[in-house]
Amino acid sequence: MAMRKSKFRNLFKRNIFSNNHAIDKQYTKGNALSTPLPSLACNHPDLIIAFSLEGDIVSQTSKRLIELLGSRPQTKNDFLHLFPESTSERLDTLFSNTLGGKTENIEIEVNKYNGEQVQLLLTFIPIHIKNNSVERIYLIINDLTKHAQLEQSLELMKKHLDHSQQIAAVGSWEYIINDDKFDCSNNFFNTIGMDESENISIEKLFTLVHPEDYSLTRQIFDESTNKGNSFSAEFRILHGKTNELRYITAQAECIKKGDIPYKFVGVIRDDTPYKRLENELKNRLTNLQHIYDNLKAGIWMRENIEGKMVFASKGLADILQYPLEQIYKEPDYWEKMVIPEYHTMLIESIHLLKKGQITQNTFPIECPDGKTKWLQEQTFPWLDDNGEIAYLFGMVLDVSDELEMHDKLNFLAYHDALTRMPNQHGLYDKLDTLCQKEHPFALMYLDLDRFSLINDSLGYHIGDELLKEVASGLIAIVHQEGYISRISGTDFVIVIENYPDKASIFHLAEQLMKHIQKPVTIEEFDIQITTSIGISFFPEHGESKLTLIENAHSALHRAKRQGKNNYKVYSDMKDISSYKKYILDKDMRKALINEEFEIYYQPKVNTEGIIVGAEALLRWNHHEWGLVSPVEFIPIAEENHFINDLGDWVIKEVCARLREWKEKDFTLRPISINISPIRLMKKGLVEYVKQQLELYQIPGNYLEFEITEESLLRYDNTVFNTLEDLKSVGATIAIDDFGTGYSSLQSLREIQADTLKIDKVFIQHITNENKVDAAIVSSTMHLAKGLGLKVVAEGVEEYEQLEFLKQNECDIIQGYLFSKPVALEIFEQMLQAGYLLPSKKKLSKIPEIERREFYRFEFPYSLLGNMTITEVNHRKVSLGATQILIENISLGGIKIVSLLKLPINSDMKFMFAFTLMNELFELEGTLIWKDEAKEDMFFYGVKFNLTVQDEDRLAPLINQMSALQRANKQIPDTDFVYEDSFSYLNKHLI
Repeated sequence: MAMRKSKFRNLFKRNIFSNNHAIDKQYTKGNALSTPLPSLACNHPDLIIAFSLEGDIVSQTSKRLIELLGSRPQTKNDFLHLFPESTSERLDTLFSNTLGGKTENIEIEVNKYNGEQVQLLLTFIPIHIKNNSVERIYLIINDLTKHAQLEQSLELMKKHLDHSQQIAAVGSWEYIINDDKFDCSNNFFNTIGMDESENISIEKLFTLVHPEDYSLTRQIFDESTNKGNSFSAEFRILHGKTNELRYITAQAECIKKGDIPYKFVGVIRDDTPYKRLENELKNRLTNLQHIYDNLKAGIWMRENIEGKMVFASKGLADILQYPLEQIYKEPDYWEKMVIPEYHTMLIESIHLLKKGQITQNTFPIECPDGKTKWLQEQTFPWLDDNGEIAYLFGMVLDVSDELEMHDKLNFLAYHDALTRMPNQHGLYDKLDTLCQKEHPFALMYLDLDRFSLINDSLGYHIGDELLKEVASGLIAIVHQEGYISRISGTDFVIVIENYPDKASIFHLAEQLMKHIQKPVTIEEFDIQITTSIGISFFPEHGESKLTLIENAHSALHRAKRQGKNNYKVYSDMKDISSYKKYILDKDMRKALINEEFEIYYQPKVNTEGIIVGAEALLRWNHHEWGLVSPVEFIPIAEENHFINDLGDWVIKEVCARLREWKEKDFTLRPISINISPIRLMKKGLVEYVKQQLELYQIPGNYLEFEITEESLLRYDNTVFNTLEDLKSVGATIAIDDFGTGYSSLQSLREIQADTLKIDKVFIQHITNENKVDAAIVSSTMHLAKGLGLKVVAEGVEEYEQLEFLKQNECDIIQGYLFSKPVALEIFEQMLQAGYLLPSKKKLSKIPEIERREFYRFEFPYSLLGNMTITEVNHRKVSLGATQILIENISLGGIKIVSLLKLPINSDMKFMFAFTLMNELFELEGTLIWKDEAKEDMFFYGVKFNLTVQDEDRLAPLINQMSALQRANKQIPDTDFVYEDSFSYLNKHLI
């Protein structure tokens, strides 16, 4: 045995330590272990250093040491100085431990001389020689730098893999089938809810699978295990830590050894967020589908323009009346239901959709049951990244009812709901069109007279039925020749085109009035109503719709003021009448300041002629138009609200006159004052009357206030209250014009009037053979006596009328038979006398005196002409013409008939235009006399201011017309009027 050890040592010495070419000779002294480092150490991949027990380096591979550390230490301390202080202390401790016979090692990081950092493994090994004592210490330095770097890279890759799996919500795993052993990534454990330290078996994993998914999932795994197939499965698990439901997708590939399945290598993916989102979307889609299926709208989605139908709501099937499953099978079928005329529109919409534009169309379809529906469809394209249509979304609405309602609303917007006639909007459109065409047409404005009384007495439902009857009558008469519209409650407008002449329009107006006046029976009520009509012509009376309507309406008002149930034609608002109205309106306020107004008094007498009072009647001495009647200026004062100032002025003047007469010791008589309903409505009248009575110290019983019967019907209780307050100060109340309106006995009872005035229209005919008016007057007086009222008969002009009134015990007489209205001085003389005598002569109104020196020619019919004012007070004026009728003509002048009240011998110059035998004359002249023909119509004598040329033209024509008349021949080419002058002027002038 000793021999073997010796041989092994020698062998070791000979073979292992024989290579001493890199060993310093100084280390070769001593025993065998003191020989140079063996060749094995020199060829070892690691660096080996031999230390003596004292710490000296007795052997080293100096070249490699220099390469590694950059120096060549001689002692342990030199070696330790190569490392940081903390590391040196640790190394010194390890060296000491090795001296005790213990092998030590340590990993350290060292910076090489070139700054490169290296990872070293230092192992201190004790060498035992004798008696197991430590002879020397070997230090093996292993360069672990590349290995550490590799480990770091592997660790980094592992971290990256874990991080990636965590981000991707996947976990990798291996399963050794026979060992029932899993090797899994960190995220695998996180996903299923287990700790990494746990030993996982397949059974343990399956305990996490949701009970509802367990059987199928286990079946898939077992079949794959038995057959060695790869598998993919989706299932739910209950998280091992939170018990939260998670959705898992697992995939694995089976690895075999030979034909036997060895292991599975696979991944799992946590699809919980996506499944939750998917479920949420499914729920939303379910909810949306529920909503869509309960909407009247049809919702659909399809792949591109010609793709399959992806979704269609029940509403679409209901709208199309086509089964839902068929819509999915034939998505284009319902487009074939579109009426052919609308196919082009749909094709154009497809082009717009391809451009990514939203489209909206309304079109009709023919349903399977043959009915036509109107649909409104909105389509939205969804384009992909290439700009191609990926999906189309659409919404379809059945707008049949809406369109029908729209048509109804549109109809009602332009038509009257009651009569189905066009309304104001429809009329405006019609007139705009006609005015643009510039073809002549006539506009007739109709208003039913006193229609409000029917509504008030019989009810609005009766009134509505009457309006329908009137509308039907208008349609029956006008036929297709005109356009009829109802623009307000009782206002109708008729537009006539292509009429032959104005006479045909006037004839139509008469027909309409005659037809409307016919009695109609509505719910056993026999009703009779009349209408008034105003007429204007395009373009003569206006070139716009509003002007024509306003002018026709103005003519209508003129017709109503003339007693209703007639028609008027508009004449230029700048004619003489309008000019006079304008001047009076302008000068009215100055007239009160300039004391141009004065009061005339018309006496009231008893049947014996004793003066018992008087009526105060206002007159205006205008500086240009002479004495102006209240008939002319009172309506203007009511329009501009100056009537209140005028009324107060009359009250003050009457009170002042009464005080003056009292001071003159005249016998005082009550004075009647006409009071406007507008003034009765305004606050302060009673206080003003009290103030004037107190100021002039006059008892209130000397004032009587007259109010028209119609005013009592038009105004509210304010009027009645004011009248009661006036009575409380002692004044009396008289009802004027009784019988001319819809007499209200209720009004008589409520206001407790003192006097009833019978209008002159009844008095004028009480002596005729027709006893109707006599019976009315007798009954009225009997009624008044029964109510305790005094009776005043107005307009008494004949002695026979006075006799009749005496016999019927009339209280008071007022009229021209005793006196016309007179100025203050004359009335004071009458007061002093105390009585008046009646005139037994019948009044004559038509002058018979010949005033011209030239021969005058009497026309067989009235000649139509025009008159205008050219100069006022040496000031030129430019006015429109007013129609007149000419009765006769001479070289000296003409006799005309007019409704205008004009001043005589004033500083006004006139121009008269007329046509004789196709020759037009325009001659200057002045008015030299005036006579009243009948109510509101006057004869005027005109003196010509002819030139020689005018005389030369006119004289031959007068001779020719005289010759034709003697020969009983018609006068040609002359504008004659073949109806009564008064009737014609009332119809055609405003």
